[in-house]
Amino acid sequence: MHNHGIRNPQRSALICVAVTVVAWAFVAWGALEMHMAGEETLGSGLKIGLALLPAILAPAMFYNFWRGMKVFAAIRRGENEIGRWTATAAELAEFSANDHARNALGRENLNMWTPPRRPPPQGIEIIFVADGVLVGDTYFALITTGMFKITGVRILSESLPAIAFRTGATWMHEHRVHTAVGALRIPVSRAASAAAARVLGHFERVDAREIIVNPGFYRGRMLVGLFGAPIFFAVAAVGFTLKLTGRYNDSDDVSGLLIVIGILLGGAMLVLALAAWWLGRAQRRKPRAR
Repeated sequence: MHNHGIRNPQRSALICVAVTVVAWAFVAWGALEMHMAGEETLGSGLKIGLALLPAILAPAMFYNFWRGMKVFAAIRRGENEIGRWTATAAELAEFSANDHARNALGRENLNMWTPPRRPPPQGIEIIFVADGVLVGDTYFALITTGMFKITGVRILSESLPAIAFRTGATWMHEHRVHTAVGALRIPVSRAASAAAARVLGHFERVDAREIIVNPGFYRGRMLVGLFGAPIFFAVAAVGFTLKLTGRYNDSDDVSGLLIVIGILLGGAMLVLALAAWWLGRAQRRKPRAR
């Protein structure tokens, strides 16, 4: 499992806006058809059924990408900055040669960030903040919990120095939890040795849990889950009420959709709250001795 970072949140946000508009248009179209026919039809049921879930999820995803846009802007303004430098085109070419050699050592050494084949003449700006790094237009979170996390950091003393993070990726496949070790290597400009030392020291302390970055992150997600769960379960309750009153009798009617969507998303909110609580505890837990 490979983490390619976050790129161009503006484009993703615009896609979410487009999906939201189209989805709600289909929901309105289906509702109008139902009103004109005096009952639910196959066409109106399909329009509402297929569009309702993206109509709910797309705004939430838009909010996520909108927050990503704010994060990118804050980083470029220098908020929570630890180190900033520009790797020149010549340095990027040198780093790329070193990186290619390390990638050849095996899967665990594959760099999550791929340097450009043709380095831009102006070079690439690299900005480290307390919990991540923006490399050009690509952002990587550097945290110690979650699906993608850092498990170590060091400086590679090569012809061009690099900051190297050992990473861990966790995912589930066929009811089993898998963990893969990976790497994230970022070039260090020769003129940025002092900034690189600050970055190294900071993330060594983060890895040792001497610094807890973004301490309110998981608490916020837990609150979202705790507030969201009753809202979606209320949606399911509305569906059950409509079903019991006999207003809709077909197996694939709107009341059934409300029940399914409410239960699924309400359950997802509870899972989010539980996961956020567990990850918040893990964020503060001291790592085992390596």
